[in-house]
Amino acid sequence: MREIKKVAVLGAGVMGQGIAAHIAGAGIPVLLLDIVPPKFSEEDEKAGLQQNTAQFRNKFALKGLESIKNSKPSVIYSKRDLKLITPGNFEDDWEKLKDCDWIVEVVLERLDIKKSVYEKIEKIRKPETIVSSNTSGLPLASLSEGRSESFLKNFLVTHFFNPVRYMKLVEIISSEKTNPKIVEEMAEVLEERLGKGVVYAKDTPNFIANRIGTYSSMVALKHMQEGDYTIEEADKILGQATGKPKSAMFRTIDIVGVDLLPHVTQTIYDNCPNDEQREAFVLPDIINQMIQKGYLGNKTKQGFYKKTRDEKGQKQILALDLKTCEYRPKQEAKFKSLKAAKGVENVGERIKAVIEVGDRASELAWKTTRDTLIYAANRLLEIADDVVNIDNAMKWGYNWEAGPFETLDGLGVKETIEKIEKDGLSVPAVLKQVVEKGEGTFYKKIKGQLHYFDLQSNQYKEILRRPGIFFLKDIKESQEVLAKNPGASLIDLGDGVICLEFHTKMNAIDSDIGEMGMQGLELLKSDQYKGMVISNEAENFSVGANLMLIWLEAQQKNWDKIENLVKQFQDFASAMRIATKPVVAAPFGLALGGGCEVVMAADAVRAAAETYIGLVEVGVGLIPAGGGCKNMLLNCEASLRAKGKKVWMSPGDGGPFPKVQRAFERIAFAKVATSAKEGIELDYLKRSDKISLDRESLLRDAKSDILVMSKEYQAPELREDILVPGLGGEMAVKSSIRGFLALGQISEHDALIAEKLAHILCGGNLPTQGYVSEQHILDLEREAFLQLAGTEKTQARMQYMLMNNKPLRN
Repeated sequence: MREIKKVAVLGAGVMGQGIAAHIAGAGIPVLLLDIVPPKFSEEDEKAGLQQNTAQFRNKFALKGLESIKNSKPSVIYSKRDLKLITPGNFEDDWEKLKDCDWIVEVVLERLDIKKSVYEKIEKIRKPETIVSSNTSGLPLASLSEGRSESFLKNFLVTHFFNPVRYMKLVEIISSEKTNPKIVEEMAEVLEERLGKGVVYAKDTPNFIANRIGTYSSMVALKHMQEGDYTIEEADKILGQATGKPKSAMFRTIDIVGVDLLPHVTQTIYDNCPNDEQREAFVLPDIINQMIQKGYLGNKTKQGFYKKTRDEKGQKQILALDLKTCEYRPKQEAKFKSLKAAKGVENVGERIKAVIEVGDRASELAWKTTRDTLIYAANRLLEIADDVVNIDNAMKWGYNWEAGPFETLDGLGVKETIEKIEKDGLSVPAVLKQVVEKGEGTFYKKIKGQLHYFDLQSNQYKEILRRPGIFFLKDIKESQEVLAKNPGASLIDLGDGVICLEFHTKMNAIDSDIGEMGMQGLELLKSDQYKGMVISNEAENFSVGANLMLIWLEAQQKNWDKIENLVKQFQDFASAMRIATKPVVAAPFGLALGGGCEVVMAADAVRAAAETYIGLVEVGVGLIPAGGGCKNMLLNCEASLRAKGKKVWMSPGDGGPFPKVQRAFERIAFAKVATSAKEGIELDYLKRSDKISLDRESLLRDAKSDILVMSKEYQAPELREDILVPGLGGEMAVKSSIRGFLALGQISEHDALIAEKLAHILCGGNLPTQGYVSEQHILDLEREAFLQLAGTEKTQARMQYMLMNNKPLRN
């Protein structure tokens, strides 16, 4: 892989901030530069700035850095990464570009400005430095004008999508003069170092995702205005029901910014004179009215939707009436077809379910889907070489569940052709070609490997993956699992590594998972296996324990059964810790409650960067009882030792209270880390745990960790020497709890839960500080869990969460 030691990001606006933050999050130092303010203003003077000082001259870059720091949701994995970003300006710090291996231009979307920046870069850059533009649609050919052959060999477009941290897509556009090796190396850096999904686009206006995505939005707006649909109805129909993100159409535009639409649509209209749908990119009057009124979306707190408060001070969401351009209360949208599609997992089948009912929702869904599929088919080979790049662009850049050609396969290409012809529209030649020259699908599996239909050769070609990347789904299709029950499976990953895969609803932890986990640990005792990965390929690693089961058993007062469930979970977690071979948890998405406890019990963790992890049991009136309290205590102790804080860590220097206080705060306040890096900071993960920025590489990386660890692995032993403060420490924590209660900040039941937690963390009924075993703390966890499960208010909290998906404060 090409070594990138330092990156310069030129432009500290929203996109520049996002790119700089993400690169810093990958551990690469970044130079963030912007222009020197053109003049010293009264506002600058009021802000305490002085002319010709670095603080004033770096004003825009510093403002960008401050925006990164305060962003919500955060555009950076950890605020500690901010130290890797150095702010500066185009005049005083331009010489520093000599030290950069990659320069990303993110200045104003004007050709003249960009070309002047490249002219300056060319005079100073190292010959091997890569220069890329983040333009969202300006032609690379135009950007390249006037540049030397040497410059152009290392010049390309790397179009990131906003918000950079959360959007996987980067479109790469290169020219005939770009060195192919540079394109290959840049793609590797983007995928392996930055965790991005790369697609290769041709040098056409707005490239792939924005070309098709913008058309889809514009044609949807046309059909909904003609059919007199409200924006609530359109968002309900054109959201998850038809394979689009939950934010659907209008909420997505609000997020991106209504004022960006004219720029994107005008670029296509002006530069695509032969596009048969060119007139679709003429903005309707309603968009111009919104821009004139300042209804620009989230940035102005009003767009197609507006959050406000009613006369009683209650939160209220207003929706825009497209006829009057005035706001009115948001209305509920219900359709029979959407109800028919609810719960259908396969996106093709779900869209079919919506379309086939034949109501108003069906009509809008079909017309918008039909026109989008026709447009995408007609753009193929114009904007990309194959269907894979287009489908990935729409999935990664617009969060579609399936790209247009995957959707065509789901609906049936032949059936779609028949419906298009029935509507009296022209069928794209591409659709006829895949039926006549192919097998009627754009994708097919051959010997377990996914292939796509190549239009130029009329053959199916294998979709090549990056080295080592594999998926559990493919493995299960090609070989038998080692063992399986309703909740989990054991899968042979090859090279002596097995995987424990969860497949309960929402991957809730239950006895089936524990049972299959124990079987996996038993397999590790043989010489055949080197270790076990715990992961899966669902949306989330695990949302927690099976709360419904616990609540039902509590309602029936089956205390022995609840205790057995908890004890089985504890036994599995403890067995993981002392397994004869390494166990690596590979979490991603949500890893909450019991899911977090599984992760904490593993000997090592390989977490996806986007891992949201926390012990949240107090929200349902319980405490962590699968070893969560115990492992949090141990992790906090390790963190304090790593920081050199030996005070309060042994009997000779006063006791163990700081680790108890730290663990108590994490659990009692149900703090959830919003990234894997933050998970380390909050002690859910250990400092030695590793992070992968790319979710697709997670299993590969976890397997590699196992193979490295297994070479000289020594199984840890359960500790008998955990120093706890005893009743003195418990009384100190309880004093704080009573203070919160007296101030009205917590309820009586909150206080009860917190006191149970304090009792566990301080070691139970020890009269003074002393040593306890891991098993002792586990016994305290189980005892407190049962006591709380037996209370009326905890049962009410569990029921409320199950019914409303939010906590009850009682």
